[in-house]
Amino acid sequence: MKYLLNPLFIVAALFIFISCDDNDDITNELTSAEIARGFYQEVIVEKDMTKFNKYIGNSYKQHAPAYADGVEPLREELQSNANSNNKIEILRVVGENDYAALHSLWTVGSEQYIYVDIWRVENGKLVEHWDQYQSPPSEAANDNTMHAGPDTNIHTEQNLAQNKERAIAVLKTFDNLDDLSAVENYVADEYIQHNPTAADKKTGLLDLMAFLKSINYKSNTTIAKVIAQGDMVVIHSKVEDLNAIENAISGVIDIFRFDNNGMIIEHWDVIETMTGQSLNNNDPFEYPN
Repeated sequence: MKYLLNPLFIVAALFIFISCDDNDDITNELTSAEIARGFYQEVIVEKDMTKFNKYIGNSYKQHAPAYADGVEPLREELQSNANSNNKIEILRVVGENDYAALHSLWTVGSEQYIYVDIWRVENGKLVEHWDQYQSPPSEAANDNTMHAGPDTNIHTEQNLAQNKERAIAVLKTFDNLDDLSAVENYVADEYIQHNPTAADKKTGLLDLMAFLKSINYKSNTTIAKVIAQGDMVVIHSKVEDLNAIENAISGVIDIFRFDNNGMIIEHWDVIETMTGQSLNNNDPFEYPN
């Protein structure tokens, strides 16, 4: 037996050493949505910077214009948040394959900001990032706020391919306001609207589109990324206002919730004017193939 003790002891010691590593690879066993939620909750909401390396590896490609590329600029930015009195609330998370989108509400002093962050996950780490944000206006055409509402129902059985197609069709209606068929066919009558410029229900969306048509609004929407899970579809797009003289490009992230009949029942979005200035050299709308 004495000849067996040493190897067993070594194996046990190795097991203890590996399992006690603060940055072990347990994230490899999680979905993209779980990794994004864990990172946001532990590092950003709870401000525990000791968990940073649990979710961030050796590389981090940054597409959001407000931030520099790389791991260390991210660490510095989040350390600044950890030292602040910022209050952050996770609203909903949507994940599909290697991508996850997270909708959040930030309270910074007396100001509020709505963010949607999107990450690409590789080997259990967050390696690439996009975002858009918006400050809620002081007045709104509905009483729903830009953030209230349910999280993703990941247990519902939905036709995700159909949901994606319908969400894109409704979104692209803004580029062709002469054809409202997608809204008529795919938006529920009791549609809950969180965009502050539109009233509630399908009628509120149709009224907004009628107004835009009356002022000769023209746009071109380029879909950058679509992520679907459960009853939610997230669409990141580049929208060009064809009539604008300056600040014509907006980064938009829409979130659509579907009911069990495949109808869009609720909608959130963030719209950010893109100035063309950035602290990194990466296209804010470019995703890997």
